[in-house]
Amino acid sequence: MAQQMQSFKLLLAALLVLFSNLVSAIEVDNLYVADVSADQSQRQWQSNALAQVITRLTGITDLSEYPAIARELDKASKYVKQFESFRRNGSSRLKVLLDASLINVVLQQQGIAIWGAHRPEILVWIVRQQASERLFLRQPDNELVQMLLLSLSENGIPVTLPLYDIDDLLQLSETDVWAGFWQPITQASARYRPDMIMTVAFDEITQDGERLLRLTWQRQSPVPGTNQNRIIRNEVTAADMPKLVAAFSASLTRDLASEQAVLLNPEQITYQLAVENLQSLADVVAVERLLNRVLGVAAVTLSEFSENEARFAVDLQIELAQLNRILQWEPALTLADNGLSTKTAVAISDRLEPAVQLHPVSLADARYMFLRR
Repeated sequence: MAQQMQSFKLLLAALLVLFSNLVSAIEVDNLYVADVSADQSQRQWQSNALAQVITRLTGITDLSEYPAIARELDKASKYVKQFESFRRNGSSRLKVLLDASLINVVLQQQGIAIWGAHRPEILVWIVRQQASERLFLRQPDNELVQMLLLSLSENGIPVTLPLYDIDDLLQLSETDVWAGFWQPITQASARYRPDMIMTVAFDEITQDGERLLRLTWQRQSPVPGTNQNRIIRNEVTAADMPKLVAAFSASLTRDLASEQAVLLNPEQITYQLAVENLQSLADVVAVERLLNRVLGVAAVTLSEFSENEARFAVDLQIELAQLNRILQWEPALTLADNGLSTKTAVAISDRLEPAVQLHPVSLADARYMFLRR
């Protein structure tokens, strides 16, 4: 039996490359790539690049509150793996790739939680009030919309915009979004199947005789331990639009990171994960690759398999509950009821007979259902 499992693992390893693109999670690319101005000294752009990535990972904007991290900014050159120059809107920029492993280690050593690449995709409804008129900002190329999207993208927040087509407009009005009427907002959003819904409203106010721009937002926030959401409301003001959008993006990143980030532990704990609805070897490969990409997963080993289910030994540097929370944003896996396995083991491939027996008395620490798209 041990020889059969070893043969299966060798075949599994050989197929990893072949099935590398079979399952793609909602993962944010380039978390460790910074975009900085080239019109500064080498030391400055290296420090700014490292600060930008750390903020994206942690939601922390004022790194001076963390002296050990601030000291690392002065030694940022050791984190730079490569860089390239480009031009955008007539200005010289640098795209800087930083070392993910080194950054994660220093954050772990300082006890700072990290927000990994699995992030909720947010559907954003945007409305603006000018004088007494409220209008949806319906054009993706609108300057304000573009500014908003760029700022959120720089902080690694995945965003989807509605179509604002006839189906949307029959269900939802500008006033619904402005006032935060969540029943029609939720109904109109259902067709997009977002992980999270947010509304953004722009207007102008006068404060102490000064004219200010205001951005107010409301968003869903998962209630820990439940399938329910609560609604969080916040606002920022600023004298001009770039400062307003930057303040909003920083606040939203900080709030989301506080909900989603995990603290990496130096010790690893091994858990058994059962994944059902695996109909082929390609499915097994896809799940193994998917789990290996999750922040806090140190290693994944296939331990048992049957016709429709596989068991994986997963070494974690985070709590199992945190892994389950991260995987709620993974569309290919959904948490299922845990329980005893009563399946009859058969070969997962005609070339592998007989299959390894799943022990009917073994309990999985967590059980998932694999979903094909």
